[in-house]
Amino acid sequence: MERERREEAKKKALEDEAEFLKMKSRFFGICFTDGLVQVRVLESVEEVIQEGNALHHCVFTNDYHLKTDSLILSARIDEQRLETIELSLSKLQVLQSRGLCNENTEYHNRILRLVKKNMPLIQKRLIA
Repeated sequence: MERERREEAKKKALEDEAEFLKMKSRFFGICFTDGLVQVRVLESVEEVIQEGNALHHCVFTNDYHLKTDSLILSARIDEQRLETIELSLSKLQVLQSRGLCNENTEYHNRILRLVKKNMPLIQKRLIA
């Protein structure tokens, strides 16, 4: 039963891909690093699904990717996911940054500083 529910949710999300692309595609390609931690915008519903599954949190199940005011980013070292970041586009601030099972990682403050430092990259895309 649970598996069927998850499959149905995934099917619906993939149907939402067009809306997601319309709302978020102007931010695609944004990626920045401090030399160790890399942060990038998630660019598809499938990437959001994978992020939520890998880190065991609700970024996908709560439809953060479809919120008009939210931008979802992934912080990683190499390909190892650290935290998922939800950013408010209207306030240009981090709303939340969560690692495995909604815990903060040892890199949490570093991630927040990195995102804050690179906020102008996101702001430029809002104006363009």
